[in-house]
Amino acid sequence: MQVKVVIPSHKRAGRILTLDVIPDAIVCIPESQLAEYRRAHPGTELVTHPDSVVGLAAKRNWMYHHFGDMLQLDDDITDFRRMYLPPGEKMSIEPARAMAIIQETAYAAKQAGAYLWGFSSNPNPTMFKALNPISLTGYVTGCATGLLKGSKLWYNSQIICNEDYWISCLNAYHHRLIWKDMRFTFIQKDTFVGQGGLAEFRNLDAEQADYELLRRCFGDVIQKKKDNVLAKRKHQFQKTLKIPF
Repeated sequence: MQVKVVIPSHKRAGRILTLDVIPDAIVCIPESQLAEYRRAHPGTELVTHPDSVVGLAAKRNWMYHHFGDMLQLDDDITDFRRMYLPPGEKMSIEPARAMAIIQETAYAAKQAGAYLWGFSSNPNPTMFKALNPISLTGYVTGCATGLLKGSKLWYNSQIICNEDYWISCLNAYHHRLIWKDMRFTFIQKDTFVGQGGLAEFRNLDAEQADYELLRRCFGDVIQKKKDNVLAKRKHQFQKTLKIPF
């Protein structure tokens, strides 16, 4: 089995940081932006979707139907790191090894019977638990979401900013199991502030609408995040996932 690594992108031609981390990734863009992206990324495989596919959730749906087995990576990723090494060791993973880890993780997910898979969403290595390198429940971050074909999963186009919470909750409902390798993580830049991409649609009203929709569909599994000693909320509708298994 060979999964495709696909970067959904919108109005960020020439600014796709993820290609430095995974140079062989495919970039998925609207048809009308093809010429601009081709000029900016002449050596990159570009796949277009119809301009009628608007919004990240709709784009992810289109990609899942088109590619099947895949890892979706946001276009503002700056690094892929090992979480388990002691201070002073090299944490960044070179592109060839990163691609191999992606393929190995997808294969392990398939063997386990999981459709949703990925890596740690916490970039803090002090939070890595050596006795729990694989998580079988919880949340898979939208910046690096793995999907295998044949599932009951789909993205709700009414979700504007939190399609990762939608797909994680829907997967828990239908399939229960995820496969998340906590030994590795992707590092993302410019969340909430970068131009283009989801930043064009994200605002506090959208975050509130997403929160209310997720609560209507999944109930108390979706909860508002609270400040703690390690991190403060970025906004009042930032959320967390509490799956009861």
